[in-house]
Amino acid sequence: MVVFSLGTRGDVEPFLAVAQILKQQGCEVICAFPEQFRQLTEQAGFSFSGLSKQFLELMEGKAGPIALGGKGFFRRLVAIIRMFVKSESVQKILVDQQYRLLEQEKPDLVIYSGICAYPVIWGMANPGNTVMISPVPCFIHPVKTRAMQGIRGNLGPFLNKLTYQTFNWILFGNIYRTTKRYHKLFPQVKFSPWSIKSNFLRNEKLWYSVSPTLFPRPNYWPKQAEVIGHLEREQKHEWTPEPSLNDFLEKYPKILMITFGSMVNPAPEEKTRIILRILAKHRIPTIINTSFGGLQRPANFPEQIYFVEDIPYDWVFPKVYAVIHHGGSGTTHTALKYDCASMIVPHILDQFFWHDVIVKLGVGPKGLPIYKLTEKKLERRILDLYTNDNYHKKAGLIQTRMADEDAENRLSNLLL
Repeated sequence: MVVFSLGTRGDVEPFLAVAQILKQQGCEVICAFPEQFRQLTEQAGFSFSGLSKQFLELMEGKAGPIALGGKGFFRRLVAIIRMFVKSESVQKILVDQQYRLLEQEKPDLVIYSGICAYPVIWGMANPGNTVMISPVPCFIHPVKTRAMQGIRGNLGPFLNKLTYQTFNWILFGNIYRTTKRYHKLFPQVKFSPWSIKSNFLRNEKLWYSVSPTLFPRPNYWPKQAEVIGHLEREQKHEWTPEPSLNDFLEKYPKILMITFGSMVNPAPEEKTRIILRILAKHRIPTIINTSFGGLQRPANFPEQIYFVEDIPYDWVFPKVYAVIHHGGSGTTHTALKYDCASMIVPHILDQFFWHDVIVKLGVGPKGLPIYKLTEKKLERRILDLYTNDNYHKKAGLIQTRMADEDAENRLSNLLL
């Protein structure tokens, strides 16, 4: 079996969890992720097939931080367009790598993320042998009360549906275009943007790896669209904390955690200074995860601040009171799984959706986009998160409901 995923670590982790479940069932699994995740995957005990580094390098290049967190709508739009144009050539490389791996392995089952194009047409030629898994809803199957990812809020039933229809035509048209040179391999299938879209919406299995507590499955979805629960593998057994971190945790009874995960922005030093001034002013003990560079460790900082470069969330979240984060699907689920109040500083796409979910559930205050982050606006939100116990109490109720979900068993049953 082959498991494909493209994107940041947050995009890869759910598919490592899938691979782990398949392996436990006795399956031979090959993980095909960007080359940057070779060490992570092999340390987890899986065979690895590297995909081009260029996909992630686009996000980390000059345009990436501006597109993810730059100020000014048009400046961000120009950066996004530049990334899209550059991605055309990268997509060709990635599609060829996906094709070669499937030709070589001839797997019984292919599980893939929404950014992977070749498995879609391979699945049309091998019906029943592919599954797309998405860690975010509001992606392909319409939700009547919400516009698709990337367009915030509820525009009303008609316009909401129109956003999905428009996106699907762009998505499946792009799949048709980027895979066109391989269509002749499957003469029994008639390919067109319409046939790819129609087959996908009528036949292809798409399983959303999100908690039904956070996003209940709409009853009007087709039967092949499922909400299976959040998929997460244990990571803490691979990591040992520094003694000083244990000392920090013992010293302070109520600790805040701040992490922007894999997200970057054009001014990480400025954002960090803003945050540190607030934390120092109110003497809030905080662990700050610099991770991919969205936040940076300065030469000097208050004693009640502890910086880490990378830390397993399933190790640290049970030990903290509340989390300020970017709003990735995995981080959002894990924070609630471990009874943490949350505030989201969204950067892109689905992070705005998870922000709205957090606010609606009452487990955290309204956040603000990374490009609107100012000291005055952030200060009152941090104090609200840290002092309002109602957020933490409601997070505990959500934790209890999520504990009754069994995504691993649900996935195993669907795969049988």
